This record gives sequence, C-alpha cells and structure tokens, in this order.
Amino acid sequence: MAEDRYRRTNRHSAFGLSLLIFISLLLITGCASLGEYNPATGRSELILISTPEEVALGNDIHRQLDQQYKTSTNTKQIELINRIGRRLAQVSDRQDYTYQFFVVEEDELNAFTVPGGRIYIFSKLIDKLETEGQIAFVLAHEIGHCAARHTIKKFQAAMGYNLISSIVLGQLGGQQAQEVASLSSNMVMNIVFSAYGRKDEYEADRLGIKYLRLAGYDPHAGVESLEELARESQEGGAPLMLRSHPYLTDRIKEAKKETESLSKR
Repeated sequence: MAEDRYRRTNRHSAFGLSLLIFISLLLITGCASLGEYNPATGRSELILISTPEEVALGNDIHRQLDQQYKTSTNTKQIELINRIGRRLAQVSDRQDYTYQFFVVEEDELNAFTVPGGRIYIFSKLIDKLETEGQIAFVLAHEIGHCAARHTIKKFQAAMGYNLISSIVLGQLGGQQAQEVASLSSNMVMNIVFSAYGRKDEYEADRLGIKYLRLAGYDPHAGVESLEELARESQEGGAPLMLRSHPYLTDRIKEAKKETESLSKR
C-alpha cells in the first residue's frame, strides 16, 4: 500500500510539473488558444493578471516614476498630448480601463507605456516631431502596445514561475497582486524599459497606423514619424526609444506597406 501511495504521489507531482511546463510554454510563446480573444491582435491569449490588478500595478509604477522623473508643467504640451491622446483612446481596441497621458520633462527622445494604460512622452520628442499627426503616431503606437497587451505580458513573463505556481496550487484571487508587489523597484523599472520583441513592435506600428486613420489623422504620419526619428539616429543622436526598438528600417518598410494597404480599403 505504501508503494501505491508513493506511485500516486509521484503521478500527482508529475501532473503538476507537466501542467506547470505546459502553462509556461503558453506564456513564453504568447499563442495560447485557451485564453480570451483579443480583437487588437486577432488571437486568443492567456493573460493571468486581471485588469484591476494591472491598473493597480500601473499606479504603483507611476508613483516610482514620479520620484525619478519631472512631470512637465508646460501647459501647451500637456493640453496637446491629452487632446491627441483622448482622440486616439476612443478608437483603441481595448476599452477596459481609462488611458492617461503624461509629458516628462527630459532631454531625450523617448515614449513608453506602463500597465494600466498610462502613457508617457518626453518633452524633447514633442519638440522634435514636426506635425500633430507625427506626435499622434507615437501615442497611437504606445496605445497599440496597451491594446495588444504587450506591456502586461512583459510583467507576466517576468513574474514567470511564481505566478504560474499559484495557478497550479489553486492559489488565485489576490495572489497575482501579491506577486507583483513583491517585485523590487529596480526590477520593475527594468521591465518597464526593457525592449519589446520584433513582432510586438511591428504589431504596435500596425495598430498605431490603424488608430491614426480611425481617429481622423493621415495614416502617412506614422511613416513620417519613423523617418524623422531615423534621421535623428543617423545624425548620431540615436533616440532612446529607438535604441530599445529593433529593425527601424524594416519597421519603416512595413509601415509603408500598411499605409498603402489602408488606402486601398
């Protein structure tokens, strides 16, 4: 009988390990067919962090960012970014939280987003871009990351084993929030500023161009924005947002294809 119990225990352990590996693979590949359908990507995705938990995480990150960066007091820029942002947010495929837009007073060309729909653009980037449409594409691109859930997927992958273990052990509910809270400040910032993969960048560009058109902007502004940043890069001042974004020339080519495709529809 002891041997039977031993075998049953081993079978249960093996099952738990197999389930852990299976879910891990789903998270890593990002192509789970068991999850919720995402209209932005056209795929079913396994997202283990709920929207309220994502928003709470974004609030925590914003407090950390507020200590590291100076929020702009330039009323003209703030009003511009919020006006453009609201216009684009209305056409986003993701509407389960409220998008918020912030201007960061930094002498760098950068924009980024954190979980919960908080989008940040640096004041120098606003000054560098020549038209409202070009600025709109930068924000639309970041909204694309939100809609495709690229940002929360980065955190989900970083939390990895602990988050998956809580599911295998049946410890759901507030467990995800606790795991998020356990991340160190440095780790959180590393995840926020870590690079997206090539596929995610193309997808955010595609969604950005789509949202430009739906919001009434010229979709060609997406190509113009990327080309303007490419010129800055060639002059030796590689924008921070491009250092962490791969294949700029390829992204311009794909953006042109997407824009041409939209014009034929």
